[in-house]
Formats: sequence, C-alpha cells, structure tokens
Amino acid sequence: MMKIDDTTALTVPRYKWLANIIGTTISQGLLADNQALPSERELAERYEVSRDTVRKAVRYMEERGIIYSGHGRGTFVAPAIVRGTTRFIDSFSQDANSRGSVAGQRVLSVEQVAASMAVAGLLNVRPGDPLIRVHRIRLMDNVPVGLHDAYFVLPPGAKMTISQIERAGSLYKLLTEKFGFTPAEAVENLSAGAAEQEDARLLGIQKGDPLLICERVTLSDRREPIEYCLMKYLSSYRYKTRIAKRSGD
Repeated sequence: MMKIDDTTALTVPRYKWLANIIGTTISQGLLADNQALPSERELAERYEVSRDTVRKAVRYMEERGIIYSGHGRGTFVAPAIVRGTTRFIDSFSQDANSRGSVAGQRVLSVEQVAASMAVAGLLNVRPGDPLIRVHRIRLMDNVPVGLHDAYFVLPPGAKMTISQIERAGSLYKLLTEKFGFTPAEAVENLSAGAAEQEDARLLGIQKGDPLLICERVTLSDRREPIEYCLMKYLSSYRYKTRIAKRSGD
C-alpha cells in the first residue's frame, strides 16, 4: 500500500492529489493508451483513500481528457493525441511548455476604460461602466506570437497595475488572490483575420498577414462574466482543442 506522505497531499484536495499521481503514471508511460485503469476498489486500497475520493479523481481526469469511461466496460487511458489537445483557461503557458518552449508576456498597458456597448453586453454591465483593460504581447522563448487585449470587471475602486501582473506572472492568479475571483470556464469564438498596422508592428510581421482571432468570455466560479479578451495569434501558432460527442446524441 502507498502511504500519503507526499507533501503536496497536504496542500491540495486529496482527489486532485490522486489525479496528479495517476496522471504522472500515465505520462511516464506506465499505463498505455487505451489501457484499463485499476478498479475503483483497487485504487482506493492502493492509495489509502476513500472510494468517493477515487470517483472525484476519475471525474476530474475525465473532464480534462486524460481518461475516458466505456459504459459497462470500465475506465481507460485516453490516447496521447487526445490528452495533448484538451484546453484549459489560461492555458497559453501549458501550450508553450508542451511544445518545449518558455511562455512569457510583455504588458503594454493597464488602464481604466469605459465599457463599449459591445463589451458591456458580453460582460453584463452598462455601457460606460468602468472596466480595467490589459493589453499584452504573448511570447514563446521571448519571441512574440500573439496579442491579448483583455477587459475585466473588478469591484468598485479596485485597481490593477503592470507591476502586480508581472509579479503574479498570471492574470488569473492575480484575479484569484487579490480580487477573490476564480475563473471557472470560458466561451470562445474562433475566426481568421488580417493583421492591422499596429498588430504587424507589435508582432514583427507585415500588415495584412493572416492571424488567428479568438474572442473569449471568462466566467467566475459563480458563473458571472469577469473578462472579455480579444486574442490575435500568428498563423504559425497551432491552437488545439478537444471536441467530444454529447452523451446520448
């Protein structure tokens, strides 16, 4: 039996700890693609956790595309091609790491602006209400690959600065730790576009060069919209996602 002596078990929920252990086992190749996981009872005994913890860990990994369940057959390791295409909120750094690159950012500006009619409708605020705008260049190995233009709904009087963002390293980490918002899920729309003059200058490309355009509305854990972000990526940036068939369809 395996004792829970990993120090991470003291700082994260036990089901996440278990999910991380199983995920590491999979990433190390100790469980092959489409191989069945041990039963719920076996996992509970092996890691000395409750069966409820195992069920939560399995659900957590299924949501992230690490494993999948076959009705009446058990739970299996998802193929590597699927595990590598599941996206999460603020996953730019994860994407960069998976490509063997180092993610970075260059914060161009942080300012308070009045909500336009279009952005106000997306964020459930009134046109003219104050929003915080954060304009950034996203980097891979210190090379520009994209632009993020984000608008945030913050509590009245709250402020955000470039130094705060740089110290936190992540906007979502800053939202959680300083403002009490926990980003939970997002809706994204993808399209193609051409680089405008300013886009080209910031990304080091030619005006009119093709760009991948992504618009995202991020919701908090209370399912309230807290961010609208317009993202523009070089055409060389591969944006991967996983699409699943709805059960019962």
